[in-house]
Amino acid sequence: MLTSNREIKEFRDYPQLITAYAEIKKASAAANASLGILDPSDAEAIIKACEEIIENPYRSELTTGTLHINGLAYNQAFNRLLATKSGVLEEKINAGQGYEDVFNTAQNLVVYRAINLTRSGVDNLLQTLRNKAVEFRNEMHIARSHLQESLPVSWGAVFGAMYIRLKRSADELQRVQDLFLGVNLGLTPIDSFTHPAPGFNALAVNNLRKVTGLLLHSVPQDDDPVLGSSYVEALEGDDRFIRLSYVLRLIALNLARLGNDFYIYSSGPRCGISELSLPAIAPGSTIMPGKINPSMPELMLQIMHQTVGIDQLAAYSFVEADIDIGSSNGWVFFQLLEISEIIGRGCNKFVEKCVSGIRVKHDESSAHLESAASLISLAAAVFGREIAEKVLAIASSKNLSVPQALLQIEEVTAEDAEALFNFDRFSNPQELTRFISTFKNRQGRA
Repeated sequence: MLTSNREIKEFRDYPQLITAYAEIKKASAAANASLGILDPSDAEAIIKACEEIIENPYRSELTTGTLHINGLAYNQAFNRLLATKSGVLEEKINAGQGYEDVFNTAQNLVVYRAINLTRSGVDNLLQTLRNKAVEFRNEMHIARSHLQESLPVSWGAVFGAMYIRLKRSADELQRVQDLFLGVNLGLTPIDSFTHPAPGFNALAVNNLRKVTGLLLHSVPQDDDPVLGSSYVEALEGDDRFIRLSYVLRLIALNLARLGNDFYIYSSGPRCGISELSLPAIAPGSTIMPGKINPSMPELMLQIMHQTVGIDQLAAYSFVEADIDIGSSNGWVFFQLLEISEIIGRGCNKFVEKCVSGIRVKHDESSAHLESAASLISLAAAVFGREIAEKVLAIASSKNLSVPQALLQIEEVTAEDAEALFNFDRFSNPQELTRFISTFKNRQGRA
């Protein structure tokens, strides 16, 4: 797990960031060797040292001595480490690189991989929701509007709706992830015009693509009003973190919605809706033995609370960024790493401990469905408002269900009532519409 937000973060606390720096320095050394900037022996020594760090990125010696996120300090600390391990001078190790473009590129590598963890967890939850939709396709229950009784709908459709809603957010996450494939290594226009040799960027990015296995590319320049606009925009802190924060917030809100829905649907066991049964997580409490708390839905709500807070931080950091160098993006970077991990792992735990074990309580769902007063709208659609009002009056005065009360109306036969309240038809809206139309025509009520 990532370290707590309340601790002072050191470079060494983030092995994934150390790995990214090692990959960047390796790719840069190979590029500088190709350009004749580095002797082959120096390049080989740097590359060997980088490979050792990639193999074991847990480096206690990587300290910066700063109390805030500092790309300059990180770059200097890493160059010192490589100089010690390789015997090559720090200025040679850093040839063609500015600390800003190195930090930006490292952030992109780390975030892209972190999103893979997020997507894996979300995809696991999506597949489970889809499976549940199929499993419950023939299980009917009474829908609610404002928590009041509405019309019958299948549990399959309910879980299918959950799947669709979350899938839209997951698709957006994939699109945002691709933004982090654009890197500005060797393209720092503020203080490094004289640093990179011609061709360094193309070679370094191509090497980095091979080292990481990611489809990296240079920052696009197709829409630059003037030369260098894209490079300055990348340094200022482009809106990729804001976009990512927004999508993670959207996913977290969907997770909270699932948590709330399961909270309500499983409420009980005897005095709530109690139509879904959640797996027992730590059953029992201090004063109520056997009580089943909705612990995993609560986890989804906690994830949402933390994600929304980080999204607010991301918004302020973007607005308050420095004019030319987006140093304030650092905190957002680390916070989004943590949220990406929390959402990914949280989804996997949600599947393991809750969603995969959810079952429909058939008796409770059926009892609520059959006794729902809202079924009067179906009688009104078929027999008209006058008869429906009579049915409702009988149901209220005699404490009967709508189907039972309908049987006491002379104009309605038992066969018609049974056919009308065959709830299986509600799982197919098109079939239900055809049935009602045919039924009304047969009754001469069309």
